[in-house]
Amino acid sequence: MLVCICKGVSDRRITEEIRRGACTLRQIQDGCEAGTDCKCCVRQIRQMLASSGPARQSASESR
Repeated sequence: MLVCICKGVSDRRITEEIRRGACTLRQIQDGCEAGTDCKCCVRQIRQMLASSGPARQSASESR
């Protein structure tokens, strides 16, 4: 599903950025440009970041 229509960025692409270590909106924007144009998707990106917090944290702890 497209999250950022302006840049054509899907939820899978944003999830991949999060898996690679992105934990802020700025890091997502730098990684795939989502949320850099009209900003309508910023809320959804922030929700994706918030919901991935515990999963990211436990993944980094297991290293």
